[in-house]
Amino acid sequence: MNDATGAATLAQERPGEAATRPRISFAAAEGDVRLSVAVDADRGRLTVRDARYEGASDMVTGRVLGELCRLIVGRPLQEAADHGAIYAVEALPDLTAAVAGIRSPRNAGPAFALAERLLRKVHAAARQQLQIGHRENGWYIRPPADWLAMDEAAQAAAIKPAIADFLALAGFSEENMWVSRIERGTRVTIAFADDVSYAVKPKLMMLLERRLRESTGNPLELFMDEMKDVNKIRRL
Repeated sequence: MNDATGAATLAQERPGEAATRPRISFAAAEGDVRLSVAVDADRGRLTVRDARYEGASDMVTGRVLGELCRLIVGRPLQEAADHGAIYAVEALPDLTAAVAGIRSPRNAGPAFALAERLLRKVHAAARQQLQIGHRENGWYIRPPADWLAMDEAAQAAAIKPAIADFLALAGFSEENMWVSRIERGTRVTIAFADDVSYAVKPKLMMLLERRLRESTGNPLELFMDEMKDVNKIRRL
């Protein structure tokens, strides 16, 4: 893959599986940059099987679009349009612009914003051609069976080392921020001590969520415990 063209394709399919599904391609372009996405139309769900780009004239745009193509293969097209560029932002922190608040494709840099626009145009073209109305995006990455088989205490113990390292680097301790509970294997509730300013909590939550996803490979989501009395907040 180079700065001008690139592709990502789902290679692992059961024998004969690809032949039983109609594959349709859609594309979108801005200037010289073009993004093409091939999907399998299987019982109304459009699953990305191949993604390619061309025309990227600079290294940053090429890397962003290349990573985008790699990340969206195997995912539903709607999920790719909704979150594909966000995945690229998370995967390429060295290419993102410094921002004061929460980083998104729109403020991470022009290449990420372009990736988001192109992918959403592809999704819009698919919806229009196939006459697909608005649907809620209920897709999510399911954690592996061995993680889901662990009880809440074991899951908490597994992520504690990563949390401790994160807190040390951020200048905090386990007395400032800890896991209160874990629900359904992916919903991690975080509690804060009273001396942690509310102004820093959203950024800490965002950074810790990214760290835990990277360290575990699981789609963990962090939520803040709203209880006011720290003495009543559970610790795992």
